[in-house]
Amino acid sequence: MDDAEQRRLLESLPVHPGLCTTCEHLRLLASPRSVFVRCGLAESDPRFVRYPPLPVRVCPGYQKKDVRDLKDSKDEGRKL
Repeated sequence: MDDAEQRRLLESLPVHPGLCTTCEHLRLLASPRSVFVRCGLAESDPRFVRYPPLPVRVCPGYQKKDVRDLKDSKDEGRKL
């Protein structure tokens, strides 16, 4: 899922996801009628809820997504 698609899905949520919006561990799952915010840390650490209640205001696993990574992936897509 590219960055634009992720932004579109986040904007379609009825509740702002809070910290998850900019978290490295954010996983979005979309069906034709719904979008689910999933925590990637829940796969390996039982302290984290797979589908956290939104908005997430405090999270010990929060890691801000590196914006440079997003920019680099966009640039790579243009080279193809």
